Amino acid sequence: MELKDVVAIAGQSGLHKIVGRTKNGLIVETIGTGRRFATGFQDKVSVLEDISIYTVDEDMRLNKVLLKLKASAEVPAPKDDMKKVRQFLIETIQLDSERVYDNDIKKLMNWFHILKDVLDFSKLEEPAEEQVAENIEATADEVNKNESISETASDEIKPRKVAAKKVTVPKIAAPKNVAIKANSKGAGGSKTTYRSKTV
Repeated sequence: MELKDVVAIAGQSGLHKIVGRTKNGLIVETIGTGRRFATGFQDKVSVLEDISIYTVDEDMRLNKVLLKLKASAEVPAPKDDMKKVRQFLIETIQLDSERVYDNDIKKLMNWFHILKDVLDFSKLEEPAEEQVAENIEATADEVNKNESISETASDEIKPRKVAAKKVTVPKIAAPKNVAIKANSKGAGGSKTTYRSKTV
């Protein structure tokens, strides 16, 4: 199971896995009980992948928080003393204690204990910054290489200019017309035909 498939629904206890979609919402299955139900427009649904926690430096995405909790030797239970749990989070993720309420801390601890045995934590890991930088540098080198190859090719292969040939249309002599003149005089008039002389 991945974090993008898990949601929290206001007014519903626990966490829920998305198993389908309807025209009006989602079909979810409660993790642990297996109870299925559909959400509607009125339900406030939060995908866990989109949630962040206030820390001293910056907001920390929930996937990073869960990874840090997983790496800890012992994670307090949601019902443990709140001062102890808060201090644990300050040390583990540098929680901004002034901006995070007790209810939110209990919710976070509850989520971790629900997900620790069913979530694929390997999918939460993001590529290391060094690896990302190497990938970007390799991509930039490849682009530069391709650009230099295309420039060399354009220098070596220059198209020759071909002069357009003038196309002449042969003139066709018009046929000599044969003039025919009809002369009629009265009913019994004779017809005289004139033909042009050929030279």
